[in-house]
Amino acid sequence: MFKLEYINNEFRLPISYCKNKMELNDNIKKDLELVECVDPSANPIYSHVFKPTNVLGETINKEIPKHYTTNKIFLTETQTVLKHHVPINEQSGFEDQQIHNYSDSELDNIVKIWDEIKNDTGFKEKYMYMDWDFLLFLNKHDWFLQIMSLYNLSSPVLSLLFPIFILIVPFFIIKIRGLKLSMNEYIEILKIIISNHAIGKVFTQFNSVDNSQKVYLLVSAAFYVFSIYQNILVCIRFYNNMKKIHNYMFEIKRYLDYSIFSMTKFIENYGTLSTYQDFIENMKNSLYIMQDLKGHLEKITEFNVSFNKITEIGFIMKHFYDIYEDPTYNKVFLYSFGFHGYMNNLDGLKKNIDEKYISYATFDKLARENKPETKTKTKAETKFKKAYYPALISKNPVKNDYKLEKNLIITGPNASGKTTVLKSAIINLVLSQQWGCGCYETANIKPFKYIHCYLNIPDTSGRDSLFQAEARRCKEIIDCVNENKEESHFAVFDELYSGTNPEEAVISARAFMEYLVKNENVKCILTTHYIKLCKQLGKIKTIKNYNMKTIKKNDNFEYTYSLIEGISKTKGGLKVLTDMNYPKEIIDKTNKLMK
Repeated sequence: MFKLEYINNEFRLPISYCKNKMELNDNIKKDLELVECVDPSANPIYSHVFKPTNVLGETINKEIPKHYTTNKIFLTETQTVLKHHVPINEQSGFEDQQIHNYSDSELDNIVKIWDEIKNDTGFKEKYMYMDWDFLLFLNKHDWFLQIMSLYNLSSPVLSLLFPIFILIVPFFIIKIRGLKLSMNEYIEILKIIISNHAIGKVFTQFNSVDNSQKVYLLVSAAFYVFSIYQNILVCIRFYNNMKKIHNYMFEIKRYLDYSIFSMTKFIENYGTLSTYQDFIENMKNSLYIMQDLKGHLEKITEFNVSFNKITEIGFIMKHFYDIYEDPTYNKVFLYSFGFHGYMNNLDGLKKNIDEKYISYATFDKLARENKPETKTKTKAETKFKKAYYPALISKNPVKNDYKLEKNLIITGPNASGKTTVLKSAIINLVLSQQWGCGCYETANIKPFKYIHCYLNIPDTSGRDSLFQAEARRCKEIIDCVNENKEESHFAVFDELYSGTNPEEAVISARAFMEYLVKNENVKCILTTHYIKLCKQLGKIKTIKNYNMKTIKKNDNFEYTYSLIEGISKTKGGLKVLTDMNYPKEIIDKTNKLMK
């Protein structure tokens, strides 16, 4: 059985081999819409970043968010891979070896071919293999398949010649026994025998028999002709099957050439990277099996009708059955599909880097590799310069600078960009701890062991109210911090405790944030509309207030989407109601009450 999602069972991304990798929480992947959007017409974040162009790339793209790491050696070596990466068809030796350059549609077609072979429930019957369980072993013997194939090819001729053979053999038996009988005498005897046979009577006595006999003779003759017709169909079917099998085998061989070249080049280019050794070793294991299969397929000649081709049939049938049945081949092909999906995502990411949409990060050299973060203060902190939201990657976005030496609170009216900045920070941090790059001009990253997200808390019909769901998420974060106090944590909170009344929300949020930031290993970003909360928390030395710069023009706003220091006092609720064409009476009443 073959399904696209099985690819990720066999192919693992390089980061999954890291010993100190961390698994990104599912709620973060969902809240940030990394690989799946609530709006089906929208593109998820990682589609913008990696630009997958075929079904294999899209399949692997869904696996990319799974892990992140604090291993700076791995991240810098991943940067090395990206810096030296070029598409397969631009690799040295590609044209010299006459490797076919697979387009996206051709790779999709290979997947379709593999699906047709592996998911063909009537495979054995269709291609005329033994289907009884106790005889299945014969399908792995080319000599048996050769005999069966010759029989299938010759069955129409045998069905025609068999009656003649039966008639002629007695003559030679008589001769061998020494009895005297001339050919003419034998023919006369045969005429008598044939005239008494059902088929013979059709031609010799049809007009002289009664109607019931005529029906019997016609039915007997029809069955004989039908058996010949069936044998001819079997022969034609076998011929068409062989033609189809050859097409499959040559396409698979061409794909193996492409895959072997691609993997060999990857090993040549990056085989010395220390954190990629397990990934490459696993690749080598698949490569050896692919090379062995390719060696068998190279012995198959072009499809034609010739004696030499007939002698190959058993060999071809055996290896075609192996491709269908052998689980080792299935695993190797799934691995190769995953590898090409990985390369497709590398192509897209490198293109964004070359076009200056994405840049490489630097990593805090003061932190000790592969050891927990400690409370020891250092000057190096995580900071981003000209960072932006990846979904706006090619739309000339407004870019902002921010650093995480302190915890940030961001205020601003609705639609001013608070949540976008918050998302930008966490997404770029995750990307940097997966690939060593992100949507910014420059960044210095002090990797975080744990990443938390409080965003889009669901208000469902389940057991929790909205506030209960918010409180539950916050409790999960607190528990993780308390259980791992010596590790580094990064958390984002969008509109903390908005599910309860403003008075309780401010009190609860203040208590929560004061408790959280006591741990110097925790860094967080909070967005809120509560000015009172900002003023209270702003008194803490480890917290700093920022706001989204908004220029008020009469009754309208100009959003700059720029992050500046201070607390925003701009109220944007009325503008939202106005933009949504609320009745004038409601707008006027709201405006009056606000004054």
